[in-house]
Amino acid sequence: MAVYLSNKEVDQLVDPAELVEDVERVLRSTGVVAPARLGLEHRGSWLGVMPSAGQGFYAVKVVGVYPGNPGRGLPLVRGRLFLVDAETGELLLEADAEAATGWRTAAATAVALRLLGGTGGVLGVLGAGVQASYHLRLLTRLYRYEHVMVYSPTRNRAEKLAAQYGGEVAEPGRLLREADTVIAATTSREPVVLGRLLRSGAVVASVGAPRPVRELDQDTLARAQCVLVDTRKGVLSESDDVGEKLVEVVELGEALRGVKNCMPGEIRVYKSVGTAILDLAIALHLYRRLGHQDS
Repeated sequence: MAVYLSNKEVDQLVDPAELVEDVERVLRSTGVVAPARLGLEHRGSWLGVMPSAGQGFYAVKVVGVYPGNPGRGLPLVRGRLFLVDAETGELLLEADAEAATGWRTAAATAVALRLLGGTGGVLGVLGAGVQASYHLRLLTRLYRYEHVMVYSPTRNRAEKLAAQYGGEVAEPGRLLREADTVIAATTSREPVVLGRLLRSGAVVASVGAPRPVRELDQDTLARAQCVLVDTRKGVLSESDDVGEKLVEVVELGEALRGVKNCMPGEIRVYKSVGTAILDLAIALHLYRRLGHQDS
């Protein structure tokens, strides 16, 4: 029978350092495939199906966004992640998607920051939701940041998150001017990262959801010259943050394999909209952490 993991059990099982290595290993692989996600809307909600395959396994994530749920006392985002043996079709693992998605997204950002040089100095986080929380949880475990600053329009959430990491709440202008590394994890429809405010050499990771979310302004792209992305197709088709005509785009996997280099300008930028390749990585990580071999 398949093992089921709740969000809490996923949190307890993940080893951040090992997960980052597992994510990098999958991203380096040329044998992993992930078609475009299938998404549909019904009665104001959205459901997505994200399949991937590689290393002898299938991973499938079914995840939905339900805008009315917070008013019902239910999670805004709900879903499940499945790991299947590609030879026998046996269901090996089932996990709640919220924690799994949070961890795998943050782990991919950690890989990108290692390439871009965003592993020290002052860390600034725009947002105080699930993604912001998982990014702080993972990045502060792996890298040595001197100080943490957090901004959210909901001040009490920012205060609570900052306090967990010995940081402080900062207004967005100050955060952008002083942070060496900026994580944008918001649902804003207007750019929250303003390139004119960023210090020279700053590293930015934008991980907010696809459109209609917009986190990066044109000044940010102009100063970056090149943007590292989780997948070119995903970012260009699902986000309005990056346009290939405006900036060079290099995939994280390409950079890791040495196929292409993202030559930075005055600042360095990573953009993610999510990919099923990362779901396969976290599923394999969890499976291995349960004592199984993932080939």
